[in-house]
Amino acid sequence: MSARTIVQHGQVSLEGKSVPFKLVRVARRRNVHVLVDDDGSLSVRAPWRFSLNLARAAIAEHHCWVVKSLRSANESRRRRPALVSGSELPLLDERLTLKVRIDAQLSLLPDSFARFCRRGEHSQKLARRNGTVYRTRQGLWVELRSLEPGLLRELLQTWFRQRAAERLPERLYELAQRLDVEPARVQIRAQKSRWGSCSSAGDISLNWRLVLLPLKLADYVLVHELCHLRHMDHSRDFWRLVASLIPDYRSRRERIALLQPRLAL
Repeated sequence: MSARTIVQHGQVSLEGKSVPFKLVRVARRRNVHVLVDDDGSLSVRAPWRFSLNLARAAIAEHHCWVVKSLRSANESRRRRPALVSGSELPLLDERLTLKVRIDAQLSLLPDSFARFCRRGEHSQKLARRNGTVYRTRQGLWVELRSLEPGLLRELLQTWFRQRAAERLPERLYELAQRLDVEPARVQIRAQKSRWGSCSSAGDISLNWRLVLLPLKLADYVLVHELCHLRHMDHSRDFWRLVASLIPDYRSRRERIALLQPRLAL
């Protein structure tokens, strides 16, 4: 985070339980936003002079929504695979073995292995103040500076979003050529409930989590949005166009619905 951002930690009482939350104070920010992340962590993003007590008041103002969102996030988290060393994470049709280390652990490793960890033959590196993610032939390595809750998930989501920005537009344009259409603009976003969208202006937005699906399932979403460049509805003509490129689109759509609540990120 920048020097003009301060993070504070506090506790708030919800239904008789003490729940931790994070207050993120941002310079020049004007509005207050209460958030519940996918990992079930509660936070408040607020103006610079906001206090922990004001944050508690903001949470209380949205009490019903916060409690409902925390329950939903925790239920979803129970269904998701754990993010631990040895877990496998999908990247389209690839499987990446996750390796996680706390920075302090490197001092406990043999010198030769520690040097390999630091140097490695890595690519697609993401370096942040609180951690690093990089890919090697052995898998996907994450070095954490601390055990801050949600940090591992945050770093991995950023890394996978970068991969989505690299791969999804390229694949979209390949499929667009087959349909003889061309999007005006392509955006990678983090929609909560949609895999993609197409505006009347021809702009296509894609959920970065598409890279967590097998390529053939991601292709269905891409083709679906591209077909809206011809038909901005879900008419018979629209579905005929989808089927012209993906005859088994119904089974792919059903498979996506089954996988969605079980995605690791």
